[in-house]
Amino acid sequence: MHHLISLERQLWLTGAGLAYELFIVMQLLSKNTMKKKRIIARLDIKGPNVVKGVQFECLRVMGKPAQLAEEYYLQGADELLYLDTVANLYRRDNLLTIVHQASENIFIPFTVGGGIRTIEDIKALLLGGAERVAINTAAVQNPSIISKASRIFGSQCIVVSIEAKKKFDETWEPYIDNGRQKTGLDAVTWARRAEALGAGEIIITSVDREGTKRGLDIGLIKAVSEAVSVPVIAAGGAGALEDFFQCFKKTRADAVATASLLHYKNYGIVEIKDYLHREMIPVRLVPNAKRIESNHGEEYNSDDYNKYTAKYNLDDYNKYTTKQIEEEYVDVGIRKSDIPENYLNLSAAADWEIGVIDYGINNVKSVVKSLEKLNQKVKRIIHPEELLKARALVLPGVGAFREGMKALEENGLIYPLLKRVAEGIPILGICLGMQLFFTESEEFGIHKGLNLIPGRVVPFKSPKEVKIAGYSVPHIGWNKLRQPARSSAPWSKDIFSTLSPESTVYFVHSYYPQTEREYVIATSAYGGQEFASIVQKKNVFGTQFHPEKSGEIGLKILQSFCNQQGGGLA
Repeated sequence: MHHLISLERQLWLTGAGLAYELFIVMQLLSKNTMKKKRIIARLDIKGPNVVKGVQFECLRVMGKPAQLAEEYYLQGADELLYLDTVANLYRRDNLLTIVHQASENIFIPFTVGGGIRTIEDIKALLLGGAERVAINTAAVQNPSIISKASRIFGSQCIVVSIEAKKKFDETWEPYIDNGRQKTGLDAVTWARRAEALGAGEIIITSVDREGTKRGLDIGLIKAVSEAVSVPVIAAGGAGALEDFFQCFKKTRADAVATASLLHYKNYGIVEIKDYLHREMIPVRLVPNAKRIESNHGEEYNSDDYNKYTAKYNLDDYNKYTTKQIEEEYVDVGIRKSDIPENYLNLSAAADWEIGVIDYGINNVKSVVKSLEKLNQKVKRIIHPEELLKARALVLPGVGAFREGMKALEENGLIYPLLKRVAEGIPILGICLGMQLFFTESEEFGIHKGLNLIPGRVVPFKSPKEVKIAGYSVPHIGWNKLRQPARSSAPWSKDIFSTLSPESTVYFVHSYYPQTEREYVIATSAYGGQEFASIVQKKNVFGTQFHPEKSGEIGLKILQSFCNQQGGGLA
């Protein structure tokens, strides 16, 4: 086994270190602990630009969000993290524009944060294509927003961002307003409370290390990740490949979000993942991911501030006025400047084939853009009569089961949806959309579903019940699809025939459906629990994962659905 481990690690395998290292190796090799660690590209936003500094100061312009996001997507990033650095300070609604741009060509999940203050803010960002939202200042000032949002959108959508500085007593204090204002809280205690309120994930950033490339604050990350049972993203200070390994080896972090190291091209994402793979850290390896020519030696030089900033026009930010933003947006009953006009007319053409059902709490934009990339004629459906004209339907969703059924009913969509299914047109449910197909759910009580497929939606076991290293709930990240043993529906005969065994796709959920074996096309395993990840009953298809966020594999799945003869889409 030692030939797979670095020379430095071999030298360390002596004395007390031997037992610990072997424990880590055995944990990583265990079937039940092979949870893929995520490498997240972090994009700090100021106006129309991506910026980077040291400890949130002396910001340089690094590029445009759309350009850098596509670059990191092509390099094989597992996720993107957008954080607007001045939204809360200046009350500028900038994230929506960036989210809509990202949904055009980026088919992996992304989380957005900065200036999020209300349920309406969260709703608008999720509608625009974001997978999750990160809240810092508003969560500290109004903790009830965490619990309220998690009950509406599901805990898996709500991320609490903690920016912490180390104190003289070796504890850490959270700051708000992008590291500008003290809170008087304790970071570990606040993380526990955020989880108790309903946060489904924690981002922990060391303000002391942020942008310095001096290494992640292992003590902070370890303390927070061991205090909570939800996934934790570590950020602030990664500057070398070893920093990623040390974080995953010594803490329970599920992911590392990195910025400077990528922006300055010290390392590419492929290089980071190849290193971790050699060190037996489970990561998602992306075939044909873009490799870059790395510059391992370049350091941050405050005397040469303009080296990067001069490439871009900082005055662009001043031109990005509130008036200009409001001219691009329309009021659709949520709030002024919440929904861009082009979102309302995603496909204005009269001849459309696939209807993507918008019931108010789902990420319609990402699904629509994924289908449009496949050259499909798509329409966002909000009125019941439009359901009757579609030749195929997609029901996407992010949120809680009860709220999803309530929204379908209030919008008058249930009866026409059931009518079209009975007529035999293909329908695809995604994540919450798939769960709504089942008989009932246990999420926040017992609630009736559409009953298109018999079964019940149940929660994952709590980390207190499952004594497996690295297990946390929600289940967030990339996981494999497996054809179940004795399956009655071989992959060669359904819409997922293009999949190869153990294809990797993106999940974000706390609940999953239990149903009859005959309806299960694929399963996935998490924390020793096998669950249905693809289901099918005649013309009703469902994926527990997000194909629109699963890269090229996800696009293939959507293409297979579009090719269904039953709906005349081939």
